This record gives sequence, structure tokens and C-alpha cells, in this order.
Amino acid sequence: MMKKIKKYPKVVLVGRTNVGKSTIFNRLSKQVRSIVSEKEGITRDYLEETISWEEKAFNLIDTGGISLKKQKDQLLEKIRQKVLMQLEKAALILFVCDGKNGLTQDDMEIVKILRKTKRPILLVINKSDNKKALEENIPDFYRLGIKEMITISAAHGTGILDLLEKIIQIIPKHTLEKEIEKPTYKVVIIGKPNVGKSSLMNLLVKKERSIITQKEGTTREAISENLFFLEDIIQIVDTAGIRKKKSVKEQVEALMVKSSLYAIRESDIILLVIDSSKQKLSDQELKLLFYAFDNKKAIILVFNKTDLLAQEERQFLEYNLKEYKFILKKIPIVWISCKTKKNVSTVYREIGKIRTRISQKFDSTKVDELIKSYLLKKPMYHKTQMLKIKKIIAVPTKIPTFTLKVNYPQWFESTQLGFIENILRKNYDLIGCPIKFILKKG
Repeated sequence: MMKKIKKYPKVVLVGRTNVGKSTIFNRLSKQVRSIVSEKEGITRDYLEETISWEEKAFNLIDTGGISLKKQKDQLLEKIRQKVLMQLEKAALILFVCDGKNGLTQDDMEIVKILRKTKRPILLVINKSDNKKALEENIPDFYRLGIKEMITISAAHGTGILDLLEKIIQIIPKHTLEKEIEKPTYKVVIIGKPNVGKSSLMNLLVKKERSIITQKEGTTREAISENLFFLEDIIQIVDTAGIRKKKSVKEQVEALMVKSSLYAIRESDIILLVIDSSKQKLSDQELKLLFYAFDNKKAIILVFNKTDLLAQEERQFLEYNLKEYKFILKKIPIVWISCKTKKNVSTVYREIGKIRTRISQKFDSTKVDELIKSYLLKKPMYHKTQMLKIKKIIAVPTKIPTFTLKVNYPQWFESTQLGFIENILRKNYDLIGCPIKFILKKG
């Protein structure tokens, strides 16, 4: 019997830019983090997380700043359409205004949109820590004609508990009968800007979850979506493109990079997307690859935009990749075109294969005998001292992990552990899998 992801009432944060929607979201959210900056228009795609409070649950959604008029700019229009789509599904709209700077004409125009949805509206007056400014401005907010109103300061946490109480009073009853189902594993899509990460995300989840434009840096935050795959709930995460450190000059992009690196550390499987039309692996892509390896993540290399490659260009790329055979021989490689959808289903197949490899069980006795048989033929030394492995124990964890009981733990460094890792990879199906060693004095 197929499991179902629980459906909870949607509570949508909406308002003009820079009124503190993302700060409110971060106050209420425990896991998903929205980028917060003084610069306007940071949030583009919507962020969503399930929040539980006093045996009720709801999906909180952080949206980009809303505009009343249709936008000529393709990106701004897509943001506007996404906000409007979320409003139509809302059980409650949290209309956020700025108590410090007061009511604006934009706020008045936004209310017109909100009323058309016929959804319950709670007016949230944020930045209310400045009492003098609030007293001067609050009479104007009554002109909006919204019955339910609350004052808070998201930056300082003032009124957040009252806000939660208000939300659960208004939304439909939906008892949280059991712990919210978490994804079995997380698949995070990483890469440089404009390589097709968001296009791949949308194809995998079979809807336009990430906004796509020709402009670099469209995705700014880690956008996630849960779905069923082989009877598991998995989470697909699209991240902001990561450029070279010296190219990152704005604070916003620095926050984007930080968000993406955090998503990598929290992941189980990494899809590193490469623009194959460049016919090479860049230094930045190699750094991302090694960063994922150092953080013990399973990795799949995805070469996108193969529709732009002539046969001789692909051969040239494959020739260039031989330089990195030492690392690429450990990783599955998929060749796709998001534009034509060619081989995109292969990405799912590789995810399934790598999940099987990660979760395989190891017989400690057989592994112990295997490693020792190799060491009899080719012993390891530190200077003149022989390094001995007295016992190997397979540890049941999320990734293949082995405890090594040895005579000199301090002398088992990357070279020695690399030798043992190569033995394991030669004798077990571990392509794309990280391997972890725990050293103990035998």
C-alpha cells in the first residue's frame, strides 16, 4: 500500500518587499532557512515547511514580494505568478506590513488582490519594536479593513508565540496524529550558475518548482520538494549556483553560497550538474566535487546540455576527463539534456542504484579477511615500522563505515586509508559511495 504525504492547511506569508516575511519564516521554521538581507527582492521561489503547534500542523510558505501589476521583466512576472498561485491554495494569508515605516500605497493595492482570493487574512504588523513609530502608524492600518490584526517584531522574537496561537485559532482543524514524515534521504542538486540545475529539478519533480530564466543567479535559496520514489519519500533540493570565491562580491551572493554549502552538508546524495558544452571540468566544479567527497556524500556527476555537443566535441570532453580518472572512476556519470529531456530518467535510475549501494550490508569477518589477505602480499609501513590492522568491523550506519583496530592509529593517514579504500572498491560495488573509517588502537 502506497504511503501518502500528509496534506496540511497552507499558511502563506505575503506582502511587499523587505517587510520581514523571511525573518518571520525563519522564526517559525526549524529546518528550512530563508536568506535575509536588507536588500529588496531576495526571496524568489517560495519556501515551505510543515510547522506543528499544540497538536495542530500547517504548511508555512514564504513568498517573494508581491506586485499588483503584470511585470515586463520575465523573472519578476514568474515570481508574481507563483505568489498568486500560492494565495489561491491558502487556508490563511499572513499579510505582513512594516510597523516602523507605516502603511504605503503598495500595501493598499496588495489588499485588493488578497480580498479577491476570499481567503481569511491575518494582518501581521512587523517591526513593532519601535513603540513611538508604531503608535503613530497603527491608525493607518485600520484603513485596510482587516479584522484580525497582530503586532510583532520578528527580529527580536516579540509576539511570535501570539502569532502561532492566532494561526491555529483561524486555520481548519487538522490534528497532528503522528510525527511528520521526514524524507528517507535528501538529493541535492549543485553546480555553477546557469548549468541547468533548476531545469533538472523541475523535470525530476514533474512541475515548475524552480523559476527558470536565462539570467545567471535566478535561484537564490535552497528550494526543496518531497516526492515518492521506490516506496520512499525523498527530498529533491535545488541550490543557488556557486561561483569562484573571488567572483562573489555582493553580500546576497555570499549568503546564497553559504546556503548551498549548508544544503550539501545536510544531503545524502549529490547531483553535480556540469554544462557539457564547455567541454571541460572547471576548477570550481572540481572543488565542489572534492567538497562533497570530504563531507562523505554519495555523488552522481550529471553532464547536461548534451544537445549542444557534436560527436567530436563529446569525444574531446571525454578525452579531457581522463586527467581526472583518479576521482571520476569512483563516480557514476550520466549524460542528459534537460532541454530535450533525453536520458533524464537515467538520473532516477542512478539515484536508486546508489541508494542500494549505500545501504548494502557488509560481513565484518569477510571484510577483515579480505583486507588482511592484501596486506600479506603488500604490507604497509611508516618509515621502518610495519602498520598492522588487527581487526576490521563493519559499522551499520547511513554510509559504508568501518572501524579499524590498528597498532599505530596516528600513522594511518590518507595514503594508507586510500589503499584500504581501493581494496574495498575493487571487491564491492561502491561506485559513487563515500567510505568512512574509524581508527582505534588495537
